[in-house]
Amino acid sequence: MTIARILVNSSPEDARSSLYYAARYIKQAGSFDSYEKDIFEDEQHNAPSDLVRKLTLRLIEAIELSEGKSAGQFDDETVIRLLDEITSLEASIPSDLSDAELERGVSLAAGMLPPTSMLPDD
Repeated sequence: MTIARILVNSSPEDARSSLYYAARYIKQAGSFDSYEKDIFEDEQHNAPSDLVRKLTLRLIEAIELSEGKSAGQFDDETVIRLLDEITSLEASIPSDLSDAELERGVSLAAGMLPPTSMLPDD
């Protein structure tokens, strides 16, 4: 699959997010007629950036072009194969955290610690 080229100049975070939403699209495509949920609406994640949306749509377009049909027409075997390929591609993305990710982690951890006045004396 040639979708990896779409993500070449993307940050690891944007690439992973785009692959996540593309996988959601592929999983839900068979039930779009009865289940009209936007793939970008996700209660567990913040709304994706415009860049992630654009990357995701480019990924979906490339996948459907490569398969010669819309995702709603994919059979189960095709869906499983594509999800495996997306998973493999995601696994190949470097796991180094960006400065922004590290900063968010430190901030989150700091917010979870009680004030030092509440800590027991040693």
